Amino acid sequence: MSDLPARESMEFDVVIVGAGPAGLAAAIRLKQQAAQAGADISVVVVEKGSEVGAHILSGAVIDPIGLDGLLPEWRTDPDRPLKT
Repeated sequence: MSDLPARESMEFDVVIVGAGPAGLAAAIRLKQQAAQAGADISVVVVEKGSEVGAHILSGAVIDPIGLDGLLPEWRTDPDRPLKT
């Protein structure tokens, strides 16, 4: 057996696999709940695509009620990369 080089590693409190709608919503909600509880947790989302949303059907029509509940200010926040 050959000696393998040491691998780089990072530690997180929560690892979410997949940056689809459910994974991103879970990460956002966990951070929101932690902030409300006065805790600081590290959350990472691992995505196999080249970028977030790479595996989501483009041009899909969605009901924004989920975004409204999760991020109430998303429509007016200039830093959010979401467009209607």
